[in-house]
Formats: sequence, C-alpha cells, structure tokens
Amino acid sequence: MTLITIGTILIFVVSIVWTWHNLGNIEKPRKVVFIIIGLLITYVLTMLLYNIAKPDITYPSEEIRNVVANTLKLVFTGLNALIFLPLIANVLDKILEEEIEKTQAKRRIVIILVIFVVCIFVEKGYIESTQEGIINIYNEVQNAEK
Repeated sequence: MTLITIGTILIFVVSIVWTWHNLGNIEKPRKVVFIIIGLLITYVLTMLLYNIAKPDITYPSEEIRNVVANTLKLVFTGLNALIFLPLIANVLDKILEEEIEKTQAKRRIVIILVIFVVCIFVEKGYIESTQEGIINIYNEVQNAEK
C-alpha cells in the first residue's frame, strides 16, 4: 500500500508541474485556479467512472470496499490528470497567446476528447478487473489461513 501511495503522489506531482509548465505565461493565481479546478473535475469524472465500472462485487467488509474504492479513485484521478490537464493547459495557453487559430484549437480539443473517450473504455475494464483481482487475492489469502 505504501508503494501505491508514493506512486500516486508522484503522479500528482508530475501532473501539477507539467500542467503548470504548459500554462506558460498565464498569471500564477490563474494557474493555481486552473489546476485546482482541473483536479476537482478530474476527480468527479473518475468517481463517476468508478461508480459505473463497479460490477456487483461482494466485498468481505465495508472497510475493504472503502479502501479499494478510495485507492482506485485516487490512482485513476492522478493518471487522468496526468494525461489530460497538461494537454488542455497547452491548448489554453496557445489560445491565450494567440499562437493558434480557433479551428486548430477546436481540432486539438476534439482530439483530446477522443483520447478521453478511449481512456474511459480502457479504464472501465481495468477498474472492474482490478476490483475482481483484489477480491480473488483476498479470498485466496483467507482460504490459505484456514
């Protein structure tokens, strides 16, 4: 669990630093607001995805269900933030700096949305199989102890 926590923290740090860098010359307070709002939106979307992806798994206890749910939500929020926030920040910076035209910006946003949809399908399957795998491992450990 410690390794997962350290890895998740590193993912968030890299995501924040990369997003900050991609926001370019935007004022610092606006960068902070963008990152906070981006992380909150990413968390909400990840939470919705988790709720959609959770199959009818019976957990041995409510405590284990909460630990698994919170861990998966945080890990996938960090991964989603790492994938999408820097890309969106880059497009936003280029729009504000007038480095790209609106048609180019729209095209990039569409590409980001397509990547997002693909990631949702991949993540949904991964979240389901991860939960099932965790329960299987837990059950095997419980059976081995008997």
